[in-house]
Amino acid sequence: MFRKETSRGKPDVPVEVRDAAMRGEPDRYIAATLASPEARPALAALAAFAAEVSHIPAVVSEAPLGAIRLQWWHDALAEGREGRLSGHPVADALIAAIDAHGLPRDLIEAVIEARELDLSGAMPEDDDELDAYLQATQGNIFLLGLCALGAEREEVAELAALAGRAYGIARGFCRLPVLLHNGGMILPAGRLKAAGIEPVQLVSQPIPPDVVDAVRRVADAMAKDALEALSRARAQARRLDRRYRPALLPLAMVEPYFQAQSFQRILVETVEIAPLRRVMRIGLAHLTGRL
Repeated sequence: MFRKETSRGKPDVPVEVRDAAMRGEPDRYIAATLASPEARPALAALAAFAAEVSHIPAVVSEAPLGAIRLQWWHDALAEGREGRLSGHPVADALIAAIDAHGLPRDLIEAVIEARELDLSGAMPEDDDELDAYLQATQGNIFLLGLCALGAEREEVAELAALAGRAYGIARGFCRLPVLLHNGGMILPAGRLKAAGIEPVQLVSQPIPPDVVDAVRRVADAMAKDALEALSRARAQARRLDRRYRPALLPLAMVEPYFQAQSFQRILVETVEIAPLRRVMRIGLAHLTGRL
């Protein structure tokens, strides 16, 4: 039996699901707690699922081991279609969310497949490849959340893609040293080469100052692109019914993430946001409706 949180008769979220989400996707979990009681378990399950599969490439010692763990997720979802549960709290919560809200399984499979790309340590060649990756890893989670709240997939697909781009770049920059260490990153090779950098230079120690300066210029340009996507996402979100907004609340953290980053240290320092600031920022966005 799972330990569960209960509150005045509201649908429960297993503590294991909450903990997994808070470890890897705190923005999405906090946003889930602000959704309607009926949608809250599904949004929490999506947050926990996103956290679990994104963590795999970072913790395995060899790519084949990561591939086995990601294949387990494919298998668990396939068994869920047959009505068989895995006994894994997050996987079973995700299956319950799929069944309760008719979530598109192809989007969930695409999230897993994108994390398989992480195992290769591959770098996107250009902005198109980066957009496809961000769509699969971040945009699809936004889209699934919107669907869990009752939105039509086609109605919000563009909005989810914009949200995924803005949020994915902001969070990726926060974790750039980790991504470098694990062999992959969010900076397109084409942008680096246009700035006079060969990707191999980013793994040399110490990194030459001229390379750091060039990375800062690339990062600044990408941050502007992300903020433009954020602006467009906000404009579209304002036209949505308010009941769909909780799925988009993580967007409230895009600007704080960029503000917290020091691009002079982007290659060596990860960015952390104080938990209270995170809660206050997302809570304020919920209260005001301003993402």
